[in-house]
Amino acid sequence: MTRTTGKAWRTGACLAGSLLLVAAAMAQGRAGPAAQEPARAGKLVLWAHPPDVGRTPEEVEAFLARAARSGVDDILVLVKGMSGEIYWQSDRFQDSTAAAWKDADLLELLVPRARKHKIGIHAWLVDFVEGQRSAVYQKNLHWAQLNPAGETTLSETLGVERRPYPYVWMCPAQRPGYTDQWLLPMIEEIARKYDVAGIHHDYVRYPGDVAPDAYCFCDYCLANIPRHAMLQYEARASQRSRVRPVQERLEANWWSDPTVQPPEWDQRDRREKADFLLNGRTTPLGPPDMRYFFYDYRVHQIDRFVRESWDLVKKINPRLEISSAVFRNPVQSARYIGQQWHGWNPWTDFYTPMSYRSHFAGDFETYLERLEETTARQMEWIGRGRPLYAGIATTYLYREEQEPIDNLRAAADRLHAAGADGEERAKAAAAVREGHRVLDGTLRPVSADRSKEIAHLVEAALAPGADRATVESLDKALAELRLRPPAGFYPPEKLTRAIAAAQRGNPDGIAIFSAGSLTREDLWPALEAASREWRR
Repeated sequence: MTRTTGKAWRTGACLAGSLLLVAAAMAQGRAGPAAQEPARAGKLVLWAHPPDVGRTPEEVEAFLARAARSGVDDILVLVKGMSGEIYWQSDRFQDSTAAAWKDADLLELLVPRARKHKIGIHAWLVDFVEGQRSAVYQKNLHWAQLNPAGETTLSETLGVERRPYPYVWMCPAQRPGYTDQWLLPMIEEIARKYDVAGIHHDYVRYPGDVAPDAYCFCDYCLANIPRHAMLQYEARASQRSRVRPVQERLEANWWSDPTVQPPEWDQRDRREKADFLLNGRTTPLGPPDMRYFFYDYRVHQIDRFVRESWDLVKKINPRLEISSAVFRNPVQSARYIGQQWHGWNPWTDFYTPMSYRSHFAGDFETYLERLEETTARQMEWIGRGRPLYAGIATTYLYREEQEPIDNLRAAADRLHAAGADGEERAKAAAAVREGHRVLDGTLRPVSADRSKEIAHLVEAALAPGADRATVESLDKALAELRLRPPAGFYPPEKLTRAIAAAQRGNPDGIAIFSAGSLTREDLWPALEAASREWRR
């Protein structure tokens, strides 16, 4: 496949046609020393879901033409989703094919047409996540990660609403298991069957979003975490050694070869073993440090998979690129999700860290400052050993625009729950009016029609005796506004300013999440303008 070397990449001061905005930012001291470094060659990378791409040759061609106009060099297209569904015509994994793609092949449609536009297509896989009804999970329940109670991640809940968690995380460690019997063979099939530019890892980690310290305690891991750290010898296993107190501090005698694994390990139940691995001590009276080995084991298993997939793909075709969507801080993500990605340079062609605004606290200006600092730090962590494309998720840029919609929806729901009258209804009604006032301040300047529509529905919901259907009509209109806002509701300059902030950290490129969000937020023109500026 013919590959491009990327468009000419400008420094933040000229990026995205936002000269005044960036100049103002520099005047306020946010440019930082990275802005003085030489310009770097770079790429524009785009994540895309199957609906973004289309299912017909005409739809695919229109999508690619739009991406090409926007200067996109590579597209990371989802081919294995969160429920384990796949979007190519597989020779081995037909039971996992997405229902809407039984008679179509996303990669077959996309790859040859993308070549004409000089766009590389990378097969994006959600690695260690499956759905409750996925074929592989139903046939291999024992491949799932387990918590100390012996439950899968389906037992977890999310948020203050305690929403049921709908996904099953599969154990990366088991051999034979999910990794070597399912995931790596999928990657091999794609690499052999399609002329893709590369393989892109996502969810290449443990489930830190639900329970960072609860997985995995399957039978395999309970047997192998102690073995990983060699907490006792397998030869003459019945012989046990105590700490030899040569040094004054008892824990300083760790090197004296004590047997750390408790006696009768095999007779302990899952909870007891998990408790020891998380809260146990390596030396009597020492700190509860056993969990260090638990974290190191998980890092080792993810490293092992990344290395195995690299070796597999490069053996098939050395030109294929391996990349990963990773959390923004590899030191912290090593502790929470086993993803110590700054050590992956030997097995990675480029990184796309998810430096999304949702991963930062504070307002938009704070985000811009921290995005710049984080991007620069990421380059330090990897020692510039591999290209790094700063990941920006457009949807999360618009917290200030989206929160008034969400707040008004919540207030309207409270209004209905409060009943016909009373103090609670008065408070809820006041919250609805205030929420509408804030939202209308943003909505009215860009769409008088949508402003009138929402105002009419608000008054109907506030009317005495309004029923649930009336409130639901307001909620539906607000949901539609969030999903399909009028042009200008999401200010395009937020995207250009975010790109400029990341560029001041001097990465090798920018990765945008995602094609669908660019469409929903009407941001393709902004990206296209940025691309033209980069190529000047």
